[in-house]
Amino acid sequence: MPTRDNSCPFVVEKSEVVLVKPSKPTPDVTLSLSTIDNDPNNEVILDILCVFAPNPYVQDHADYHPASFLQLALSNALVYYYPLAGKLHRRTSDQTLQLDCTEGDGVPLIKATASCTLSSLNYLESGDHLDATYQLVPSHDTLKGCNLGYRPLALQVTKFTCGGMTIGSVHSHTVCDGIGLAQFSQAILELAAGTSQPTVIPVWDRDRLTSNQISTLCKLGNDKKDPKLVDLEKAYSSPDTPTEDMVREILNITSEDITKLKNIIIEDKNLANENEKNMEITTVEVLAAYVWRARCRAMKLNPDTITDLVISVGIRSSMEPPLPEGYYGNAFTYASVALTAKELSKTRMSRLVRLIKDAKREALDNDYVWEKLREMENTMKLKLASEEIHGGVFMMLTDWRHLGLDQDVWGGLMNIIPLVPLTLPFMCVLLPASKAVPGKSGGVRVLTTLPRDAMAKFKEEMDALHP
Repeated sequence: MPTRDNSCPFVVEKSEVVLVKPSKPTPDVTLSLSTIDNDPNNEVILDILCVFAPNPYVQDHADYHPASFLQLALSNALVYYYPLAGKLHRRTSDQTLQLDCTEGDGVPLIKATASCTLSSLNYLESGDHLDATYQLVPSHDTLKGCNLGYRPLALQVTKFTCGGMTIGSVHSHTVCDGIGLAQFSQAILELAAGTSQPTVIPVWDRDRLTSNQISTLCKLGNDKKDPKLVDLEKAYSSPDTPTEDMVREILNITSEDITKLKNIIIEDKNLANENEKNMEITTVEVLAAYVWRARCRAMKLNPDTITDLVISVGIRSSMEPPLPEGYYGNAFTYASVALTAKELSKTRMSRLVRLIKDAKREALDNDYVWEKLREMENTMKLKLASEEIHGGVFMMLTDWRHLGLDQDVWGGLMNIIPLVPLTLPFMCVLLPASKAVPGKSGGVRVLTTLPRDAMAKFKEEMDALHP
């Protein structure tokens, strides 16, 4: 975790960690995880921050702390989500993950107080205070402290002088993806608001995405296809992707900017036929194309360098049969496009969007998904990653705009921020517009990381969007 420097705009005082246990007895059980959960590339700890507007009650009762009312809701939510209170470890025999759930398990919770108002930080809407925000999430050490493995989740509730609060979480990506964590968070907020049970009841069912299902549902029969192996450490440390003097920014893209990009594609006279001219263009597709190209131009790559765009694509509803409502494990695959830097820089936006659409369509095909699962299981035995990543610049895009954290509790959710570390410069996240900024409805915020010099050029490319 980054150390705080003397220019930090606020100070946070933290209490001792409290282990919050389920309010009712839960099963003593050892749970297995899905193939996607087991992917070593997903065994990372994510830091996420939710920002809530001031609550009038707290403004009038200075001694009251929101951690008090959330602690009970968390305890009740863990009756349904007891695996999140368990302990994770990998078996030495086959390198698969296990989640051990026993009596006495709980989720670490930290009660904290900040020395300023949220408005003085602009509700953390921009990237100006991203380093300082690490004070608002638990340290990764909080997940340790147990003899067997590590805990998958820890939370911190921080009260600000204005009566607003932030809920910071650190969680293992192996247990749930962004949608899964949002489902759990929504359950806490609903229970805190007084409901008797969550609207969506969680479902484990991790065997739905394992080789047991591959053998019965996969019709490929393509046993001769060898998985593509790659050493991710080498791929990420390419000479084209330096890791020193990196900076992270959150840029605002207005709804007008997005409309402008879509119109550029619609009005492209080089579109092949009427079907292409009438194709539905999503915000993810058009921003993926533009941001990918802008990053490439900003990095000033060798024209022959191959650069990859990888987009996380949810598969909950596309599976046959669909995954059950309430499934909160990792449920996504990757759509990927590879071009040389010269091709990417010169290719028309309409062509880039068509390539991205085709890649997404392939990624949602059931046979493709099962083949990727089979690759993961084969390569996991060799402790290697299953995705082929070229030696050039690699950009992974994930969309956080529709996670479902919309419960109107406390003063209302104003902002959500993933604290992507500078050591993962390939990550690019689309975020909903912050409610703290009037007039930004319908827009998108883009969180990205680049070398300092390249970031300046990247901003120029993005600024060219504004009318």
